[in-house]
Amino acid sequence: MVDEDIDCSDVDQVLWAMCTRFDPVTDIDIIQKAWSSGRDPMFLPGNFNNRILIDACVPYDRKLKGKFPSVVDVSPELRAKLKLKLEKILGSV
Repeated sequence: MVDEDIDCSDVDQVLWAMCTRFDPVTDIDIIQKAWSSGRDPMFLPGNFNNRILIDACVPYDRKLKGKFPSVVDVSPELRAKLKLKLEKILGSV
């Protein structure tokens, strides 16, 4: 689970969220006997399986209090300029 600023279809963004917003002690839930089907290669008898839920969202209490650091990012123009520079130095990136 990620916040709205993370594209959940982009593995890099999801991994970034997990590395910066996820506490393994408090943000993991294990769900046993979740409903499934035979199409799931890990299904158990009775069409169940076990799942893990990872909460990679900004902690709600810190978000409300404004005590979570803002995301540092660069403009698309600077990103393109840096990519071009790295391609000149390293080849295709």
